[in-house]
Amino acid sequence: MKTKNPLKTIVFSISLFFLIIIGISIYFIIEDSQKTSSIELFVAPVSADITLNGQKFDNMKTHRIKPGEYHLSITKSDYFEEYSEDFTISSDEKKEIYLELKALPNTDWYKDHPNDSYSVDAIINHELTKNSEYLISKYPLLKSLPLKVEYYRNNTTYIYYIISYTIESDNTPTIIIKDYSGNNYESATERIKSMGFDPEEYNIKYEDRTAEIAPTFSPE
Repeated sequence: MKTKNPLKTIVFSISLFFLIIIGISIYFIIEDSQKTSSIELFVAPVSADITLNGQKFDNMKTHRIKPGEYHLSITKSDYFEEYSEDFTISSDEKKEIYLELKALPNTDWYKDHPNDSYSVDAIINHELTKNSEYLISKYPLLKSLPLKVEYYRNNTTYIYYIISYTIESDNTPTIIIKDYSGNNYESATERIKSMGFDPEEYNIKYEDRTAEIAPTFSPE
């Protein structure tokens, strides 16, 4: 009766082990190469439970995922309403989830967990930034404002006019011409034209500020 060679058995076991490791590595490399899309998660409260197709995902991170169909679920039991969403993501697409869960009646999670609320300001700032990007893309003049036009006299700088803007409740801008030296409405609108924009595409408000004339800079 032949006895097994212990050395061959050890060599075979080691070889099998490394083959398994290589196989697992190749599998994860292939899996990772298929994750050409991404999802950015920024949810308040920070400790909310986030799952994507049943798999748990960390909050406040960007995750690479495969293109395809997904079911997103965000929960914080007993304190907030559940949020869920079904979506399809394409190759190389990035999806952003900046969301504050809606609190249930008669609950105040943040009162006892103040550190869990620090993402709220970031979410608000993100929404403001996205809105600003939208407004600038639709009303490109805003990117060049505010604009101050000045003149010099007796080593002192004075303001001719300032062109700024405000955002109305309907999310449209109003261009404001603040005139500090008088009769500069036409000059201001011509300046807008020289910048490559059509003043007639904007709602313009004129403000006579001549009563506020004052030096803005006095060199030593």
